[in-house]
Amino acid sequence: MERQMSMADRAYEAIKRDIIRCNLRPGAVIVDAWLAEKYDMSKTPIRQAINLLEREALVVVIPRRGTFVKSVDFTEAQDTYRLRALLEPEAAILASRRATTEELDDLETLSEATVSAGSDSTARNEANRIFHVRIAELARVPILLRTVTALNEEIERFLNLRKELGKPYTAVNHGRLIDAIRSGDESEIRDVVTAGIERARVHMLETMLDGGAFSATRPS
Repeated sequence: MERQMSMADRAYEAIKRDIIRCNLRPGAVIVDAWLAEKYDMSKTPIRQAINLLEREALVVVIPRRGTFVKSVDFTEAQDTYRLRALLEPEAAILASRRATTEELDDLETLSEATVSAGSDSTARNEANRIFHVRIAELARVPILLRTVTALNEEIERFLNLRKELGKPYTAVNHGRLIDAIRSGDESEIRDVVTAGIERARVHMLETMLDGGAFSATRPS
């Protein structure tokens, strides 16, 4: 039983990683047998993993049609950024109160990874998620961390889809945000976090509107 659960966990992590990285594109059909062969395991842990991913809304089961990677659309992207704008300023404020000096120092290293010239855009997109999730970790509120993690996993998927469409996103250094958190100035923290999220939202939505690039990702 323990081995079976371990295989299910492995399947879950592998499929989720491929969805977020857009190796499994939005709207793609999920085929148990193909994934079992791809990940060198039986179909049972694949099905268990798909059930978990359905609960997380990363895959969609449509009766009599099949299982698909969740599509990306304009409204969903807007809502994802709106939720970030509501939650992440508060996470940063709490982090400014609760994080140690050493923990804030570590944010500098995470920030550098988001703009590393030696990494490809997939790695930088992952580093961007890790950076924002780390701030939520430093807020020390588990329910906030879970929500911010889910939102930034979806943002990472958006950014990787942009890359697949030939329009990779160029991240900016988060130094100003780290400085604001160190200062403890709540107004400054809110302004910096909100401005960064709004800038990212505008870039993303411009891409989505440019030729309707994302509109074809819904299963039909």
